[in-house]
Amino acid sequence: MESIWEHSPENDYEKKMHEELKNGKYQVKISNKSYTCPYCPGKRTRDFRYEDLLQHATAIGSCSSQNAKRTERDKANHVALTKYLQTDVAVLPAGGGGGSKLPSAAKSHAAAVLEQGLHGRDEVFVWPWTGVMVNIPTDLKNGHYVGKGGIKLRNQLAKRKFNPIRVRPLWSCQGHSGTAIVEFHKDWSGLTDAMSFEKAYDSTNHGKRNWLAKTDKSSDDVYAWIARVDDYKSNSIIGEDLRKIGYLRPISDILEEEARKTNICPYCPWRRTINFQYKDLLQHASAIATCSSKKRTAKDKANHLSLAKYLQIDFAVACASGSTKPPPSSVVVEAVTNYDPNEMLVWPWSGVVVNIPVELKDGRYVGESGSKLRDQLSRRGFNPIRVQTLWIDKWHSGTAIVEFRKDWSGFADAMFFDKDYEVNNRGKTNWLAKTDKSSDLYAWIARVDDYNANDVIGETLRRFGDPRTVLDIMEEEARKTNKLVISLTNIFETKKRYMLEMESKVKETESSLSQLIVERDNMRRVYNEEIRKIQSSAWDHYKKIFKDHEKLKVELETQKRDLERRGQDLMKRETHNKIERERLAEELEQNAVKNCSLQAAAKEQQRADENVMKLAEEHKKQKEKLHKRIIQLEKQLDAKQAVQLEIEQLRGKLNVMMHMGHEGDLRVLNKVELLIKALREKEEELHDLEALNQYLILQERNRNNDLQDARKELVNGFKEISVNGRIGVKRMGELDSKPFHEAMKKKYNEAEANERASELCSLFEEYLRDPEWHPVKVVDFNGRHQAVIKEDDEKLRDLRENYGEEVYNAVTSALCEINEYNPSGRYIISELWNYGEGRRANLKEGVAVLLKQLRLYKRKRGEID
Repeated sequence: MESIWEHSPENDYEKKMHEELKNGKYQVKISNKSYTCPYCPGKRTRDFRYEDLLQHATAIGSCSSQNAKRTERDKANHVALTKYLQTDVAVLPAGGGGGSKLPSAAKSHAAAVLEQGLHGRDEVFVWPWTGVMVNIPTDLKNGHYVGKGGIKLRNQLAKRKFNPIRVRPLWSCQGHSGTAIVEFHKDWSGLTDAMSFEKAYDSTNHGKRNWLAKTDKSSDDVYAWIARVDDYKSNSIIGEDLRKIGYLRPISDILEEEARKTNICPYCPWRRTINFQYKDLLQHASAIATCSSKKRTAKDKANHLSLAKYLQIDFAVACASGSTKPPPSSVVVEAVTNYDPNEMLVWPWSGVVVNIPVELKDGRYVGESGSKLRDQLSRRGFNPIRVQTLWIDKWHSGTAIVEFRKDWSGFADAMFFDKDYEVNNRGKTNWLAKTDKSSDLYAWIARVDDYNANDVIGETLRRFGDPRTVLDIMEEEARKTNKLVISLTNIFETKKRYMLEMESKVKETESSLSQLIVERDNMRRVYNEEIRKIQSSAWDHYKKIFKDHEKLKVELETQKRDLERRGQDLMKRETHNKIERERLAEELEQNAVKNCSLQAAAKEQQRADENVMKLAEEHKKQKEKLHKRIIQLEKQLDAKQAVQLEIEQLRGKLNVMMHMGHEGDLRVLNKVELLIKALREKEEELHDLEALNQYLILQERNRNNDLQDARKELVNGFKEISVNGRIGVKRMGELDSKPFHEAMKKKYNEAEANERASELCSLFEEYLRDPEWHPVKVVDFNGRHQAVIKEDDEKLRDLRENYGEEVYNAVTSALCEINEYNPSGRYIISELWNYGEGRRANLKEGVAVLLKQLRLYKRKRGEID
């Protein structure tokens, strides 16, 4: 294959594809036993064994150039794949170790592994394959050394294509030791990864030799290598950990162990297919043993017939398709039934091999080892467990003891071993009758005479075996079988009782579980109903909030329009009343002194308001004084009018005298002067009366404002306490919705009636707040002006006709209250009300109720104390 690689016309392209395969651009290895060709995606067979894929790649890479189906690029790709499989992919070798002969493909794989830097098959490693990393950077934190974790180190090595399974940092009592153990796969790919790991660090002068030779170890460079004997036996933390997780094994032992696990045909080493599945190997042996082809000799057929019998008797392997071990055939039964049951044999079943070739070396005889003889017998299908060569005083005796399994398949192998040598005239009788001892091996099954012999064979047989008949062994096995059956029967009965108990418990559990399921369903149903009710009530509440929001929105829009209109009116009034403001400013300047005294009086009044009783008494006295002052003002007004009349009379007389004065009457002129003087005195008196009148009017206005503020505070106080009596707070202008509901119930069902009543009530509340709707007229009743409802108003008339007198009365009553108590604002206000007499309550009645509540509160407080 090296020649193909070196002499290819597209050498650069092949090297490029080989590098891409090494870098993992294409997937070749699916699992440890399955591979795929990345350049043949349309091939019907996608999953190959290693040998089949190697054969596929080699065949395409070396096919003739006249093959039109394969291009030069196809061939170059498959040549690169062949190189990659032979040098970069490690698999279990197909042959054994030691001196056994490996098949050609297995030899190439083992050579590929050995080329990774091993010194030979006897080199000893720590197994499973393990690497060592030292000088990992650490930092001192909180009194302990810390460093990189195993996951981070593993990811770093995986990026470099070393494919570790796990990386474990080693910790001491002081923290991170700066060292780590790297674990690889247990197969040959793991060894390849481990050797690549060691070579990569060694190539950058960071291998084990560089670490041991390094004197300054303060740098942060990491050093690494594969674990060997000296690491395993060291007294450091590395050696302690290696001794816990693995043990030392030479490469040759691993090769031999893996070779014994491989199914090969010992009589066809030249076949391209080296490793067989069990069923394929059995079919191969049976086909050659029974074929009629002249290409196969009688010896070939006999060898394959022996192999087929061996596979049918005791060779148990797990087929790749998942089938179980092949059942024992009739050969075992035949071997037992055709043998004399009373003949004494050495048990465990043993065989004797004599005439093993020996030669004299260094003054003593030496010969073949037991492992080599065991491999020879295994290839012939006798399946021995062990072959023990016998020595006399450190000299090879030329004899050996063959140990077989202790079961009946071992007995069949021993009988087959005995008959094979006997058929070939190399049995015990032939050995005893032969005078010319040639170099051929002679062998037989060990019997009583061999056991009782006084030679090295007898001594060895007596050390590890006993003479027993087949009948004795069969009876002992029958006893063991009966004992096992009884034990299994007891276990079965115990398990059966336990199973019945468990079934009973399962039924009880199922019953309780079904009951719990029913209860859970009921609870879920109740819960769902409650959720639906909550959702329904939430939706109703949401609709109500939405309606209230819309109502408030309409109210706000109305108030906004009112405020805009009022703003416009104020702007107009501000323009028209500019002169009045100037005059008022002058009056304010003139009355500054008076305002100071009034402010002092107001402060005194505010302090007096703290006591409700004193406030009421004071207001009562002030009201009496005001009443007297009003009477006085009326008298003064009469006096003023009388003075004005006298002044007018004096003016009239003065005018008369003036006219008469032209006649030169001195007496008349004197009278005129007297009249003018009297007129001036009257005018001064009139001016004084007007000033006093203005002062009294201002005092009355302030007292009235104080009374109104006290009344508002009293109303707010009644709002905060719950009083069930004839004195309370009434919202003047509020529309009563009860008549609307009663009227709608007569026309609609309850749900629709409530909705329509709310809509109609909201509509007329908007009408009541609308200043443009004023269905009120003023009439003269007994000499007094009185406001009455316009009965011919269109809205009120429709309301009375459609919904009745009660609804009409509710609307007109609210309209009259708004007209009386808040005609300018036309919104609802609170007023102190005497529900017993149906009139507005005075301050005295409200204060009396508050005092009563205060006395009740003090009495309850005294009882609690």
